[in-house]
Amino acid sequence: MGEAKRRKQILGDTYGQTSFILIKGERQFEEHFQKFCQAWEHKLKEISGASEAEAELSDAEIQEKDQTFQAWLTQYLQDYRPQDRERLTGGLLDFLYAEMEKLEQEEDPEKLQQKISNWVLEALTLFTLLKPHLTVEQQQDYAHPLLELYEIMLNEVKEDMATEQKEEAQKSLAEMFAVCLDIPAVEE
Repeated sequence: MGEAKRRKQILGDTYGQTSFILIKGERQFEEHFQKFCQAWEHKLKEISGASEAEAELSDAEIQEKDQTFQAWLTQYLQDYRPQDRERLTGGLLDFLYAEMEKLEQEEDPEKLQQKISNWVLEALTLFTLLKPHLTVEQQQDYAHPLLELYEIMLNEVKEDMATEQKEEAQKSLAEMFAVCLDIPAVEE
């Protein structure tokens, strides 16, 4: 096998690709972002529709679905210039973070806690999917609010529970937030 064929086999379909989709201007970016969001939703429905709604998925099945989605995402984004990939993936997280600001308007403490819990799960899931496609700076920017929430939740655990429950809750939180715990803090 020739060197170029070996590289292409190892590096995938993007090896040797030099032409990217060129996004010029904000209007054109918005069009591509809308297409990306629609394709994202379609792929999620396709992957989630492949399993029975009532059935509990095993860890292996969840990992397989994650890998399938990650492969699709990588392939979808490969046609864009690196800076446009960053804007597209960042746009999804920007939208989700804007939703968090709306949650602050909730007045009922129980509803607020439930909405924040749901938001944290969505944010961690989305961050996990997009992390490989984000720059180091983006990872730091988007992880920072999650890390602040992690610290708040960790402090609440320390105050309210018995020792055995505390350790279990702390371990659970660390597992849940593991995706962003390895990201260095933003230097101010």
